[in-house]
Amino acid sequence: MKNNIIILILIFLSSCNKSVNQYIKNSGNSQQRHGKWVEKYPVNDGEMVASGKYKNGEKTGVWKTFYNHQLYQKDKTINGVTKTKIFHPNGRIMEKGQSRLDVTENGRHWCYYGDWKYYDENGKLETIKKYDKGEKTDSVAIKR
Repeated sequence: MKNNIIILILIFLSSCNKSVNQYIKNSGNSQQRHGKWVEKYPVNDGEMVASGKYKNGEKTGVWKTFYNHQLYQKDKTINGVTKTKIFHPNGRIMEKGQSRLDVTENGRHWCYYGDWKYYDENGKLETIKKYDKGEKTDSVAIKR
């Protein structure tokens, strides 16, 4: 029993030893972000901290952004599609929708697509905006 506890402690400690904010070199010998990352951004009255994973230079999986230690945004990226939720200070959803990465010869751009829903502080749906290739095509205000 004692040996099992020691083994579990060693496994736990070794799993905590992963590096953060690491680069790898791609085939063109340039560096790409890879693995777990923590990014910090100063803002006027505090700090935003985003954490998640990169795979070969692209964000992947779940990313969480905190504004002054409170969850502000949650993104889930799978196969180039990102589902986003942005939260009011009270923790309720403020907006949610999807975007995808558009890579052209002119560069890289994240484009909104589909329905983006916007909510008030009480969680009531206020507006639905429809996007196609990053362009707003329609906007529907919800009557109460």
